[in-house]
Amino acid sequence: MILTINGRPLAATPGETLLQVARRAGVDLPTLCHHEGLEAWGGCRLCVVEVRRRPDDAPKVVPSCLQPAEDGVRVETHTEHLLRIRATLLDLLLTRAPDSDLIRRLAVEHGVSDGTFEPRPEPTSCILCTLCTRACAAVGAHAISTAGRGAEGEVSLPFVDDADACVGCGSCAAVCPTGCIELKDAGSRRTIWGRTFERVPCEVTGQPTVTREYAELLARRSGLPVDSFFVSDEGRRRQTADRVAGLVGVGDGRVA
Repeated sequence: MILTINGRPLAATPGETLLQVARRAGVDLPTLCHHEGLEAWGGCRLCVVEVRRRPDDAPKVVPSCLQPAEDGVRVETHTEHLLRIRATLLDLLLTRAPDSDLIRRLAVEHGVSDGTFEPRPEPTSCILCTLCTRACAAVGAHAISTAGRGAEGEVSLPFVDDADACVGCGSCAAVCPTGCIELKDAGSRRTIWGRTFERVPCEVTGQPTVTREYAELLARRSGLPVDSFFVSDEGRRRQTADRVAGLVGVGDGRVA
């Protein structure tokens, strides 16, 4: 199928979203709640675009991360109306997360230097993008979720401080765009959400791998043995090299 983005004809495949097509074409669309490895949510609304199915249609504003690509549609990504929407959204985010370098950078890029809305009583770097909760759900732990409403909304553990469901995988911290989830690795010890885990040493290199709790979760979901997850990437490379060396005659290049 062929669609037009900012006057440029682009090919799209069934199942792609407008955000995917635009990014593949090098169009810079900001987003704070999107990750290619997770189901799209459309919460931050920074990636909104204007869509017309016919030239005389009134433009419809939609989040590009949720909007399927369609043959023949006309898309605009940086009209004055869209830029005003993004500026207002970033203005609101500044009142919630004024100390976030990412939010400040995006705000300045959109002409917003200081928030004009009433500041949040207790500023936070969490922007409720839900990337962390979706990553936690995708892993299968379901250890964190959103709580509260409006300006008081937050991401928290069940009953605020119950970290029993956390397996120490670190997926939530890895996808957090503002770095507000604190994860500390010190040798084999990992601390996150107020809980400390031990990462099991790699069977080949001795370097820390994953936590036993995470390995047990992966084993339950995959049906594989728990110890199959206690090999690091470097360890797997060494294992592969050893297997290849065992198949190829050393020095003569002949298969053994």
